[in-house]
Amino acid sequence: MFINGKVPKAPDKGEYAVTKATAVKWIGAALRAGANPDVDLAHFFFWYLPRAASTFWSYWLPGILQARLPALSRTLERFAKPWIQENDTSVSQLLEGYMGSSSEKLHWLVELSSEIINSRSNKGLITWSRWAADGFSRDGVEREKLRVIPLPLKPSPKTFSTDENWKTKRRTVLFVGLDYRRKGGDVVLRVMEGLKRELNDVKLIYVGKVPKEAMPSFDKDWIERYDFLERQKLISLYSSVDAFFMPTRAEAYGLSILEAMATGTPVVTTNVGAIPEVVTDGSGYLHDPDDEEGMMESLAQLLTDRDLNERVGKNGIGVVEKRHDPISVSKQVYGVYATALGLD
Repeated sequence: MFINGKVPKAPDKGEYAVTKATAVKWIGAALRAGANPDVDLAHFFFWYLPRAASTFWSYWLPGILQARLPALSRTLERFAKPWIQENDTSVSQLLEGYMGSSSEKLHWLVELSSEIINSRSNKGLITWSRWAADGFSRDGVEREKLRVIPLPLKPSPKTFSTDENWKTKRRTVLFVGLDYRRKGGDVVLRVMEGLKRELNDVKLIYVGKVPKEAMPSFDKDWIERYDFLERQKLISLYSSVDAFFMPTRAEAYGLSILEAMATGTPVVTTNVGAIPEVVTDGSGYLHDPDDEEGMMESLAQLLTDRDLNERVGKNGIGVVEKRHDPISVSKQVYGVYATALGLD
């Protein structure tokens, strides 16, 4: 939320883990921010329930009443401050891809969210991809409210292996994903076991929780597994591995994919959600979620051809430099702010 020209402090390095302490801290922050009357423009991220409790009356209710009680809606909006919403996925995409629910069964929720966004006090919806923008449009959000602005990220290029180092080093593949089923944790294991039979000297670093019943399958000397890593340790891992692998079944954007690209580590992933908009210009390999053979072949190529590995990795850095430049992104966001406040 943008308050008095200040952006709240980002989480500390240990606060990305979901714990009771971090939940209490950030729920409290959401409540305090939503209740703060001293704002000219509010910028909200995602659909957090704690925020709903603090912003329902001042931001959401006018939109809900707009079609039902237009006179009351107009009265309430006289006291409402302008606001902007930012989401990486539409409600129907969230229900179907992340929660396994039918948006048709919960059509009332999809319609309600669109009514809230279509309120007069809402001055725009920022989303990170055309895929998500199209989803919001299908949900009923007015097209003129939608702005596609990618996430900001500075490249942090790694030092690529020399020919001599490449010949002797053990090849390492990294996976990062908390949701075992959705992120394709089971696929990772099957593909890497096949790759291990083909290349032998391969290591997998797996960051994410594994269901109890699947734990024995990950108990191998060539698999290094962590439930969770602090952000700085994770960033350093991106730079140290030879390939990043995420065979996700549903994805709004793929932040870990983008972070790997920023370091120059080539990616092998799937063509779902907005990922084809992230992995572009030869920066990685895209496959159907069930194309495990193709994924294994792509990983094998990247792990055996040093020139290809470096070329694909540098393409990823180029994509991040061109599309995710923080200065360019901040100018685009400022443009949305200026329009919302009538400053343009």
